[in-house]
Amino acid sequence: MSKILLVDDEEGIRLILGRQLKRAGHEVTQASDGMEAVDHLQQSEFDLILSDMNMPRLDGMGLLARALEIAPATEFIILTGHGNLENAVEAFKTGNVFDYLLKPLDDITQLNAIVGRALERRSLKSENERLIAELQARINELEAAKDSLAKLAERDGLTELLNYRAIHQRLNTAIKQSELVTVVLVDLDSFKMMNDTYGHPTGDKVLQHVAEHLRAACPVNGFAGRCGGDEFMLVLPDTTGDTALDISEKIRENLQAHPFINPEGTSLPIHICFGIANSSQTDRSAISLLAAADGALYESKHSGGDTVTLHMVARNEEDNRPTHNAYSVLDGLLTAVDNKDRYTRQHSEHMTGFALQIAQKLGLSDQTCEIVRVAGLLHDVGKIGVPDAVLRKPGKLTNEEYEMMKTHVTLSTAIIHGLPHLSDIMDAVSYHHERWDGKGYPTGKAGLEIPLLGRIMAVVDAVSAMTLDRPYRAGLDIQIALNEIEKGAGTQFDPTLAKLFVDAMREHIASDTASEKKAA
Repeated sequence: MSKILLVDDEEGIRLILGRQLKRAGHEVTQASDGMEAVDHLQQSEFDLILSDMNMPRLDGMGLLARALEIAPATEFIILTGHGNLENAVEAFKTGNVFDYLLKPLDDITQLNAIVGRALERRSLKSENERLIAELQARINELEAAKDSLAKLAERDGLTELLNYRAIHQRLNTAIKQSELVTVVLVDLDSFKMMNDTYGHPTGDKVLQHVAEHLRAACPVNGFAGRCGGDEFMLVLPDTTGDTALDISEKIRENLQAHPFINPEGTSLPIHICFGIANSSQTDRSAISLLAAADGALYESKHSGGDTVTLHMVARNEEDNRPTHNAYSVLDGLLTAVDNKDRYTRQHSEHMTGFALQIAQKLGLSDQTCEIVRVAGLLHDVGKIGVPDAVLRKPGKLTNEEYEMMKTHVTLSTAIIHGLPHLSDIMDAVSYHHERWDGKGYPTGKAGLEIPLLGRIMAVVDAVSAMTLDRPYRAGLDIQIALNEIEKGAGTQFDPTLAKLFVDAMREHIASDTASEKKAA
């Protein structure tokens, strides 16, 4: 049953129309003018208002305006005389009138039809509003669930710090948005021994304990994340290295003052190392910052642990060169790579000897020979960014894994590019996987477009790779490897350098053989 408010200043019309509406099953409330109708609207809800236009005190147009304020969902039908159609037109211009009836009514059944359609529209509008509200509520739930999932996707499940992917994203964003960025790498000392001694559940609680101290000490504009088992990172935009040093020392001191208490009530002291790097001391790339911070962390570990080290490139005012070795940080990285894959450092040292033989045969200067030596040692430093499973895989790589492995060249370039006084070795590092025929990577340069040091490294890298033992195969005999270099001359390798190297190696081998026979 619908509730209808019937408004007309003529009592007779109200009686006739009211009787008809009641016969149709509606509940009818009558009002003699607009003001009385407003009183009813303020006290009750109605589905439909059927109102005359010309009335004392408040006419139909006035009532329509008030009804929109009080009960905007109520349908409105106007009653108007034949001579007042212009009033109906004005009412329709408001956009809030469903239909109109002309007085006097020639056919009372017209009332039932128009009222029925108006009530049907109100029902549909009400249903639509309900469905829209339900839909919006569902959308809000989904948005909340999406936000929650996004948050979970960014968080480490154990410590609730940012996970590896999220903290690296924050670092890249900070580099783009801030002029100064500091990275702090954090690593627990002897954590494996703690796990072995007290069990992994206790180890997990220790990590949570450390994470709480990192979170508490991290500035408002900074980010704390967990990068691995017992490894953490702080990304500190607009923060100097000295400030980061103070923050790190405070964390270390707080952990000493508040050791972890295990369930048995035993106090477990936590020792922790920090490596800090600032964009004012390195290139602004993320890889360079991380490389420098990793090197500083290595120095902290190497010095005995429980130490904070700030990466600094100190300079000698007289010669404007670093007072310590320019690639000391990278030596720490090489050790880190060696820990991931024992082959890498052995291979780097092995091929360095071969590279120096070519450099000396070419009569290159002592300065260039030194560049060759350093390049040989550092050319694969980018392998620190290759996943362990790919780097140590005992067999043939898949296409996807091979693409991952190839990224080590650009990573090596990015790391070295960010450190001072190593620009001379870039040609050797960046182009040692290019081919003479242009089918190499990462640039696809061919022939003499490839810098000389890159062409030298391509030859000796291949020889070293062929002759060193790997877990899944024994190294080839040097003579077989030299035959392979000859086969690749003019396609994979610079033919002149390939011949020079092969001839030099065979002379060296022959000389060694002769010396052995003479000694025997």
